[in-house]
Amino acid sequence: MAELLTDVRTLLREGDSYEAIELIHKVGEPAAVADSYLELVKHLYWKERALPEVVTIARAGIQYCLTRAQDVPEGESELAATLRGTAKALAYNLASFTWPGWEEEGIVITPPDLMVGLDAAKLNLRLARELGREPSVLSAAHWALGAQYVAAGKYDEAMNAFSTAEQKAREAEDDASVFMNLGYLGIARILEGSGRKEGEKQLKEAVEGLKKLNTEDSRFFADQLKSVLGVFADRARA
Repeated sequence: MAELLTDVRTLLREGDSYEAIELIHKVGEPAAVADSYLELVKHLYWKERALPEVVTIARAGIQYCLTRAQDVPEGESELAATLRGTAKALAYNLASFTWPGWEEEGIVITPPDLMVGLDAAKLNLRLARELGREPSVLSAAHWALGAQYVAAGKYDEAMNAFSTAEQKAREAEDDASVFMNLGYLGIARILEGSGRKEGEKQLKEAVEGLKKLNTEDSRFFADQLKSVLGVFADRARA
């Protein structure tokens, strides 16, 4: 993998992206190629901070996985599901990595990146449903879609997504995710404007609930909610 990472990065920088994609496809069997895409995307984001390359490789990987899954012979449904599952993971990462709410150092997100992220979030949710994923995964998928809708300024759609994410979190009996999504629902209401007072109350209650849980996840979510509101309030004023 280390050699592949180096070669792909060199081709992306000095050659053309299509040659890099051809190289990835030479890895071997479809499942191995799919895993290579997944690892490359994570490396390009976390180690290289190279979002344009992340978008290029993630989208190519998603297309590869979905296309190869369709071509799998009858009787190999497990491989098809594996490939579609990797496409889902790539879509979730792409939706997350193109979201401004994280304020990751060295990551510059452009308007076209936001469009890619929203599309990826929609795909992630569709695949989660089609693959019959459990409520916790569906909750995360609805959250990712809601987060991208917030970034797009589509607050009504965001509220619907966060509300469903909260319901799925309840089904999963995940209290931290329940409060987190209630907090995001509050943020969407604040940003939308007409429900600002209710949103502020909802956000405050969510943060208090997370602090009472006092787990590593809940403390992270509580801090995240406060920082995310600041990010998007600043963007709305800009």
